[in-house]
Amino acid sequence: MTAPSRARALSFAMTLMLATWAPAAMAQVTYVLRDLGTLGGTSSFARDINNLGQVTGNAQTVTGQPAPRLNTFLWDEPGPMVNLGVLPGSNNFSRGYAINDFGVVVGESDNNTSRAFVYANGTLTGLTRLAGDNDRGVAHDINNNGVIVGISSNGVASRPTRWVNGVASDLGSVDGLSTTTGRAWGLNEAGQAVGNSRRDTVGTVTQATFWSGTGAPLNLGSLLPDSFSDAFAINAAGTIAGVAVAGNTSSGTNIRQAVRWTFSGSTYALEALGSMGRTFSEAKAINDAGQIVGFVTNISGSPQRAFLYQAGAMVDLNTFIDVASGFTLATAEGINDRGDIVGWGMVDGQNRAYMLQAVPEPSSAALLLAGLLGAGLWSARKRKAG
Repeated sequence: MTAPSRARALSFAMTLMLATWAPAAMAQVTYVLRDLGTLGGTSSFARDINNLGQVTGNAQTVTGQPAPRLNTFLWDEPGPMVNLGVLPGSNNFSRGYAINDFGVVVGESDNNTSRAFVYANGTLTGLTRLAGDNDRGVAHDINNNGVIVGISSNGVASRPTRWVNGVASDLGSVDGLSTTTGRAWGLNEAGQAVGNSRRDTVGTVTQATFWSGTGAPLNLGSLLPDSFSDAFAINAAGTIAGVAVAGNTSSGTNIRQAVRWTFSGSTYALEALGSMGRTFSEAKAINDAGQIVGFVTNISGSPQRAFLYQAGAMVDLNTFIDVASGFTLATAEGINDRGDIVGWGMVDGQNRAYMLQAVPEPSSAALLLAGLLGAGLWSARKRKAG
């Protein structure tokens, strides 16, 4: 069996396991906090975790290297981080946005002129943009079929983009124009993508957008008329997580709220998830069990707090960790189907990438399935290593 076939088989086994295990795990779970370290510097940021527990993001490199010294990393048990470097000709900056179950990472290189990349088999490769022969753009997500979404230039505007086998195509925007900007942030295994695009040809409002893979882009709307919204992630059921303007402060500042779009019949229903008493919240990621993670904060600059939303309630992730750890979890950026969560927080005055490893207490049947899956993962990795 080929590596892709093994991974797809393991992914299918995990789906079967989660169908039995997820409800129990959501009700009975504790977390183990993992400090993922750095690349030799003082700060790090985790953005995504796959179903094998591999993590990507970016981290500061050692003092003395050229600025800005933030490089994409790949973290795998037991660590440490591996520096994936930058594209040739880039400055010393790169950022991993997503990682699939084959350990393929996508992101951007260079923070002056962003360049989309894919990392596979030990090599960082630029992704050709919509028009032209360079790799200007950003790759934001990748599924297990190798489909990538993000943003790239068509020579006139930065457009929501899909790459299939390295070939870029314009996803289109709700306004039907090719001269306005948009961005695709996430996609699921079916290839459905979400992000944002301009709503109409006369206004300037950007709203959350859904691309089914066939047909025209769908405007997901917002909490208020003529207001901003954005969609960051979509799970297998088509449930979408993101953010929308919910009002304004007395000074006119937009109040943004974490939101969820749920597919119902032939339309999407939109609901605000709350903000734990803070002014702002954003939902950054969702898994196939419907668990959503993100952050809340205040206008006043009060420290951000990472949250988990499940079973109709938003919970501060800091309540799951020991205060003696020294960590304050500021944001949760990724969650896998086991419920493991990654993001970054503050420790000793520095930003630091973390993982919260979910430790469920499922039924004996689910434990058996988990054991079988674990054996399969170990076997697959052993074959790959060999």
